[in-house]
Amino acid sequence: MVECVYRNVTNKMVILKCIGAKHFYHERVVMPTELHWFKAPEDGRLEIWRMSGQGQMLHIRADVAEYAIQHESAANTALAC
Repeated sequence: MVECVYRNVTNKMVILKCIGAKHFYHERVVMPTELHWFKAPEDGRLEIWRMSGQGQMLHIRADVAEYAIQHESAANTALAC
């Protein structure tokens, strides 16, 4: 599992859906300007559904890796202090 973050930069509510192996499924409503942190399998797929007048519309389909948080090593962080 990797830590991921998604920021809704649109002016509409979106639905974030993440699908992975072994029946992994995560779904969350993300409001405009909201930041959503979540954990997902490295090989998972992410879908962002935007609300429209006709209902939900697929807006983005991407790999989880595109939203994964890159952590600095503790040694590099300590050197920065």
